[in-house]
Amino acid sequence: MEEPVVQESAMSSEQPILCLGLAGFTPEQRERLHLLLAQLPPGGAVWRVGPFAEADAWLVSGEKCRLVATDTLKILAGLPTERTVQLDLDEVDRPIAFSLPLSSDDFDPKHTFDLSVAASLSGVLRHFEGWLRPLRSQFVLGGQLIARENELLPGIYHVSHKGQLLAVMDFHEWRIGILRKADPVDFELALWDRRPLEAHDIPSHFLRSSLTHLRWIYAQRTERDVLPSRYRSKPVYFRHAPAVPMRWIRDSQLILLRELSQAAGDFDALLRRTGLTHAQLTRDLASLYFAGSITTTPDKAGSTAFAGGEDSLPGKNRNALAQALPGAPAGPPTLPVRKHDLTAPAQLGRQ
Repeated sequence: MEEPVVQESAMSSEQPILCLGLAGFTPEQRERLHLLLAQLPPGGAVWRVGPFAEADAWLVSGEKCRLVATDTLKILAGLPTERTVQLDLDEVDRPIAFSLPLSSDDFDPKHTFDLSVAASLSGVLRHFEGWLRPLRSQFVLGGQLIARENELLPGIYHVSHKGQLLAVMDFHEWRIGILRKADPVDFELALWDRRPLEAHDIPSHFLRSSLTHLRWIYAQRTERDVLPSRYRSKPVYFRHAPAVPMRWIRDSQLILLRELSQAAGDFDALLRRTGLTHAQLTRDLASLYFAGSITTTPDKAGSTAFAGGEDSLPGKNRNALAQALPGAPAGPPTLPVRKHDLTAPAQLGRQ
């Protein structure tokens, strides 16, 4: 009988960066929101304001909302550069809260907050963090996976805490299942047991994902620099599109994928060609690295250009409701990783 390899987590209590989208707020209201976010007590998730379509959660001005149909909400622009946003409320599956006062008594949202009361916004964000619990758990587990990849062996791992199964990690099929209601802290204290192949079944109530998704989520949301050093000095080559849902790919990554699919380039050249900041390029290259989309080995470069298409470039259809909302199905299966491929540990790569 195979002896299980039991490993205890050594990860610190790292919090993910979560993106907050704003709509309908005036410059003064936005300034107030930024001030309140900077005053949040430590220990929770790190909230940063970002593009509305890419956000994990939304804050919307209640004054600028107009219910134009039973299930359709129009949010008027609060900035000269902002566009009107129209939401199909039946399709919204990310957390959303509205500032008071509301423009109409006909609209009765579940979550509201008062911009003049810091505790009101803090309470809404705690609700958001609870709603995003599975994502936060994936972040913790993704960080552990990246930290341990050189130690893990092919096979099945059960991740558990106090006798409760939290995750099933299948390195043969490159898939994972996570207990939806698990607290992210449980993963930091969990044990990893290497199990026989027969223990690969994922319970039906678990959230199914892939190991590629876990690594992408961590690389995108960590404040740590996880880009391998060779990607700062050697030419970087495009391999294939990342096997993650299309809505996960940010505008900056689309630009980077397009540039790399046209010609390889080192870090400094990519800074010039893309116009990205040093920090953004580092984060985006790390995400693409952990998705197996780039390489520093010329003979592993892809032979076709990035198939994102013209509509995938920034500014194209980014305001369409279908791209503004989450819930896209999981991406295609991860492409095989060749032996000795430096984009993933050889012992864990799918052969």
